[in-house]
Amino acid sequence: MVKIITLGIKLNEEHKKRLDSIGELNEKASPESVEDFVSKAEGADAIFSNGSYLLDSLPKLKNVFVTYSYVELGVFDSEELAKNGVIVSNASGGNRDSIVEWTMYSILSLFRKFGPMVRAKENFPVELRETLVEKKVLVVGHGAIGSQVGKLCDAFGMNVDFFNRGDNLSEKSKDADLIVDSLNCNTSSKNLLDENFFMNLKKGAYFVTFARPHTYDIEGLKKSIDAEIVAGAGIDCDPEGFGDTTNAFYQNCLGNEKILVTPHIAFSTKQAVANGREITIKNIESFVGGNPQNVLKKK
Repeated sequence: MVKIITLGIKLNEEHKKRLDSIGELNEKASPESVEDFVSKAEGADAIFSNGSYLLDSLPKLKNVFVTYSYVELGVFDSEELAKNGVIVSNASGGNRDSIVEWTMYSILSLFRKFGPMVRAKENFPVELRETLVEKKVLVVGHGAIGSQVGKLCDAFGMNVDFFNRGDNLSEKSKDADLIVDSLNCNTSSKNLLDENFFMNLKKGAYFVTFARPHTYDIEGLKKSIDAEIVAGAGIDCDPEGFGDTTNAFYQNCLGNEKILVTPHIAFSTKQAVANGREITIKNIESFVGGNPQNVLKKK
């Protein structure tokens, strides 16, 4: 019988019944270290992880299907893991709408600067801001989230373009009024948006990202802002903990007043969590049925 282990997951009764019907379900507490993860996962055919210590534990696992209820985990080599019989899948698309909403909020906040005018208590002079209409946006990354961001930007009347692997990034970005980074973590995306990229953007351009800092150079971005090239940025601090404002990366962003920074909250809706949980349960059902879904192939 297939052995299914959950690590740090609170299953509802429906999900428990579904997993019980296809295997031997064993619910365990969240691991407290890599060693604890590996110990708790021993003998599992399928693991439903909450993400704690998962990335560093993957190379130590053998012959197991691993799934989690969000999208990005970090950098790993799926081909190397496959040599040990390890398959990894995610909840692709589960948090798409929530992250896209955060992205559009950040874009509007940068161009229109609504924040200081909400619940204003004192008179202020007219300050004319920029509409989104006719602005050029380059979405870097053309996955489920990036594609949806492009659709909504188009609905706002923006001129949308996408950067795909193999394109000339400097050529694509040189006239952009806005860059949206929606890259996944892999070897080809590492620091793709580096200091040179930010220093050569159009003067007055904005930058928005919910992606991990693996894909962009935060110091290069800050240097471009200080040089008055990039006019401002919106950053959600993934992979820092939800609501954690004490970590060094968040504090680094917070130190620049032109960066609108949030502490890993872009995904945070009830619907995204429910979607991710449902997709992950289906991932396990599909694996047990012999047809694994949402399997990640990256390096």
